[in-house]
Amino acid sequence: MPMPSSFITRDLVVDKLIRERCKYADSKSQREKKDEFLSKISLSDTKHKVTEIEKEIRSMFPPRKQWCGLGKQRQLQDSVTRNIWKLRYTYQKAKKNHSNELWYLNLCDYADKIVRIVSSSGFGIRPPRVNVIEKKVDKEHGIIECRPVCTFSLKIKIILSLLNKYLTRIFDGYFYDCSHAFRLPNKNKNNLQHLNAVTLIRDYRLSHLDQSLFVAECDMQKFYDTISHRIIKMRFSLLLHRAVKDNKISRDEAKIVKRWFFWYIDCFNFLDNVYCKNKLPSSHPFWRNIKNPYGYECRIKWLNNEDFGDGYRSYVKMARKRKGFVGVPQGGALSGLIANITMHSVDKAVYSAINDKDVLYCRFCDDMILIGPQQNVVKDVFNAYNQAVISSLLVPHPNKTISLEHMKDFWKGKTRGPYEWNEKGHNVFPWITFVGFDINWKGNLRIRAGSFKRQIEKQNKVANDLLVPYDKGKIPRYCSASIKATLVKKLIGMSVGRINLWDYQDNKNIHSWMSAFSILDENPWSSKQLRELDRHRQIVIARACKKISKIRCTNKKQKGNTRDQQRTAFIYSGSPFSYYGQCFIYKNKKSK
Repeated sequence: MPMPSSFITRDLVVDKLIRERCKYADSKSQREKKDEFLSKISLSDTKHKVTEIEKEIRSMFPPRKQWCGLGKQRQLQDSVTRNIWKLRYTYQKAKKNHSNELWYLNLCDYADKIVRIVSSSGFGIRPPRVNVIEKKVDKEHGIIECRPVCTFSLKIKIILSLLNKYLTRIFDGYFYDCSHAFRLPNKNKNNLQHLNAVTLIRDYRLSHLDQSLFVAECDMQKFYDTISHRIIKMRFSLLLHRAVKDNKISRDEAKIVKRWFFWYIDCFNFLDNVYCKNKLPSSHPFWRNIKNPYGYECRIKWLNNEDFGDGYRSYVKMARKRKGFVGVPQGGALSGLIANITMHSVDKAVYSAINDKDVLYCRFCDDMILIGPQQNVVKDVFNAYNQAVISSLLVPHPNKTISLEHMKDFWKGKTRGPYEWNEKGHNVFPWITFVGFDINWKGNLRIRAGSFKRQIEKQNKVANDLLVPYDKGKIPRYCSASIKATLVKKLIGMSVGRINLWDYQDNKNIHSWMSAFSILDENPWSSKQLRELDRHRQIVIARACKKISKIRCTNKKQKGNTRDQQRTAFIYSGSPFSYYGQCFIYKNKKSK
């Protein structure tokens, strides 16, 4: 790999600023879409407040009329990607012509300031701003569990993003193939990396048909909130030293990279920056993003003493006393890389325990699964994994004995095993689960129940977001036929992508829910799920049509279109637009 002079340059910073500009444009577009189908009378007078940073970013780019155009191939991409390419071409054109336009000078000046910050030895990183989002509601105890999300200033955000990209490119070759999250893209593998892990598990099951396999699973508790600062710094330094030795990075560059990585770790401590917020009442502005009509207690959870063995109690005491000891920012650009660096030593210990034994080990961030034909071998490897996790001062969910009254209780387990995986028998389980998929004893795949349920809820949400304003007395801008057509397009687009009747075969379903499950095989279980999703989508549209038929348009130009307004039944457009059709019927049609 050629040795770069620096991980940050003006052009790289400009590209990040272009992405930020396009994000603001997209958020504005999303706000306008919400109001698009309401008359001006129904719109509130409150306008979106443009922040100072948004004004600054806009001043660095020309008006839309001056953006460069795109060719036919680029026009097929989504709106955000199209805008990114337009601004890239606009910047390159201005750079080539040595432009003196104000926007170009502002852009170059801002980018150069960020480049100079990186070389500054006394800069440091301030603690991030912590926001919370709702995770789940416990109505029984009156508690809303919240998830903390950290955000940095724009300049720091850009620096960390470029640092993450640079370090990932350097370190990725050192990580084991068992790690499937936050890796560099590979042309020979799926772009969605969780599909690679599921494919390996399915192929392993198919190579061991007609025999029992034994499975062990493990998931961490509060993974990012319990990472030891001392351990992540030590393991990062070892990898960086190896990279310098392999001439992947110069010593001078390594000093800069190490300084910024350590600043990122030191700027945050979960106990002092996040956990202490639990002392604030639910009415405090810190919880303003949480919908709390019943006055429930808002809480950010950490680890409970009863979840620990004796070996962890001293660790918890130290973590509570020593500032800057545990936790890394969730939502930061370096989160994925930190996960792989932390777990790399664990992977090494597992590979050493497996040696030449017939055991499959897959890890996706902090979730892992072990599969093998011999129970005692899987158990030994699982013990080696747990020992490595304990040495890393991480906290796995306790491995509880599987005792089931109902099969649905099986899916609630976080850490379990080894248990037997086969078709039937006493204490034998026909299905296992990993990263959104269920895999059975024959290697068949289906969508995990939680993922399936969320897609059903998403269909309802898309319809409600469009129609609820009318229930609240808002006046429509367009006729019922236009509203219905928009709803149908939205439901199709978010499920299987932008499909055209003249080009629907072998569609990649990019930017759609279906792309995350593109490796599903046709079997009774997956077929039933996809047909149910198609059926529920039809129900959502039919219910919406009943509401839409009662809407009276105020636009005089649309009043004469009574024929479309009277048509309340949804016309089925055919399997090209269905979950089932796009997954099974038309997949790889062109190549046949």
